[in-house]
Amino acid sequence: MGKRIGVLGGSFDPLHYGHLILAEQIRQEAELDKVILVPAYVNPFKEEVPPADGHHRLEMLRLAAGDHPFFGISDIELKREGPSYTYDTLAALKEKDYPDDELFFIMGTDSFYQLEHWHKAEELIENFGFLIGMRKGYDEEKLKATISRLQQKYPLRAEYIRIPELEISSTDIKQRIRAGKSVRFLLPDACISYIREHELYLDLVGKVREYARTHEKTSRFAHTCGVVKMAKQLAKQYGADPEKAEIAAWFHDVRRPAGNLEHGPAAADLLQKLYGVTDEDILNAIRFHTTGRPGMSLLEKVIKIADQLEEGRDYPGVEHMRSFTKLPVDQCVYKLMTHTRDYVHSIGGTFDPLSDEAIEWLKQQIEQGGNHGQ
Repeated sequence: MGKRIGVLGGSFDPLHYGHLILAEQIRQEAELDKVILVPAYVNPFKEEVPPADGHHRLEMLRLAAGDHPFFGISDIELKREGPSYTYDTLAALKEKDYPDDELFFIMGTDSFYQLEHWHKAEELIENFGFLIGMRKGYDEEKLKATISRLQQKYPLRAEYIRIPELEISSTDIKQRIRAGKSVRFLLPDACISYIREHELYLDLVGKVREYARTHEKTSRFAHTCGVVKMAKQLAKQYGADPEKAEIAAWFHDVRRPAGNLEHGPAAADLLQKLYGVTDEDILNAIRFHTTGRPGMSLLEKVIKIADQLEEGRDYPGVEHMRSFTKLPVDQCVYKLMTHTRDYVHSIGGTFDPLSDEAIEWLKQQIEQGGNHGQ
């Protein structure tokens, strides 16, 4: 006698506990011998947050369910690299892997109501069974009536199973990941680790943020968060690009152990190497955030101010210096840098020559009326 095999398809982008609970509950209630999880091909241009490639989604399935004795995984739809019809998938699984078994397609209530309109609907209904997950709030009598009506017209094998209402969605998970919010307890820890390792669902801002989070000490990362917050505010105030400011701010200190003056250039080189960033304005804002330089761009000035005055900074005179941000941007940077120079000289230190040149250049800009960001 053949086995009873359930087939659960979906994007699984990413797999979460809602998927696993659904598969396990239906397996038990319908007395299935196994549930096969079939990740679908996903159009890469379909969503605001780009989907993970098929091999990533497949690997997350394996991490979460690969050792489960009653779960199986099939990449049959991923190999097609295009939209798949349910009938074609089930027929191929039946022919190749389960010729002597009975296959049941696991589906939602709304999908079941549209079953007659699916590709090769009659062949689909004649050859396969259906397990319908019914969540709380659905009209049970309507579902019963639909099953009865189809059974009068086709040799339909279908049953519905009440399943819990879980407020977990892949879309929400991806948006939370992109925003840097926790997704713990929404999906298996192994999947979370995999997503972080491969930087899935992140845009460039998210990638540099997570790099800083995982490569900086806690105290340094707190400073970086403060720089990001202030850089975005100053960018809007002075008319710089807020997204560029955020990217530069997240990455400006990731190579801090390289040295006081060396870490800026080292971080800029790393950003270019890891993420292919070639925008010289972003790279220079990182390179020169400590020293400044003659010819500083508006973005460079914004990052320099934010680095020196973010709300976590606590040193003598910082509160007064924060009032400089009410000035035009050149005057603000000039006052900050001259204040730093006076302090370095007061303790017998050597001020960087490039910073001296930057101060003189700023002074000329101010005298010539070139006060950007007034």
